[in-house]
Amino acid sequence: MVLEYILDIPPLTRIIVISSIILSYATYVQYLKPSNLYLNYKLAFLESFQPWRTLTSILYFGELDLITILRLFFFQSISSSLEQHTFPGFENYLYYLLLNFITITSIGLLLNEHSLTEYFVEALMYVWGRQNQERPLLFMFIIPIKAQYMVWFFIFINIITGRSIQSNLIGAFIGHTYYYFAYIVPKLPYFKGIHILSTPKFLQLQQIILLFRVKLCRNFNRQNIINQEEDQPFIF
Repeated sequence: MVLEYILDIPPLTRIIVISSIILSYATYVQYLKPSNLYLNYKLAFLESFQPWRTLTSILYFGELDLITILRLFFFQSISSSLEQHTFPGFENYLYYLLLNFITITSIGLLLNEHSLTEYFVEALMYVWGRQNQERPLLFMFIIPIKAQYMVWFFIFINIITGRSIQSNLIGAFIGHTYYYFAYIVPKLPYFKGIHILSTPKFLQLQQIILLFRVKLCRNFNRQNIINQEEDQPFIF
């Protein structure tokens, strides 16, 4: 049952969730320290050269406990929906994740932020909410709320509980920036349907595979011609 559930998760979302669980478990058993995973410019690029911190600072959801499990489950639901419906195709969702990774890491370095998980989740949640605006949700299985208001609802919760809303606002800004250039700009008269954030060709795996097959067939046909010429008698 558990294996079937895991295999039903789209590939990129599955990789992220499993990686996050491994990192959380590693800190839970004290194999790793959270300080080994957070973003630190000096440790990542200067003194120790640990560039993986740019990735683990996003993937590490916290120590393995009930709150972390619930956050991962919530993220898995949003990410799976995005991967299957909003960005169908491995390369399309991969490109979207890369854009988020580059943007969030750059902002994290500028702001000297160590944990970037909230920025990542908020950015994805914003786009997901805009794409599923009328979808009903139940917060804590009690409070009904539409998907388009989820980001602002969490901001409200953080305000009344006295928590920082910096990651919420910046994550929403990142998500809105992507949504604007991906879905609104192409509809403007000046751009005439041009999608400036479309997946680049070098990431389009289907085209790469097709080109590889064409090249392979050409080489195979060329080799056959050479073999046929070698089999024919030389006339002089």
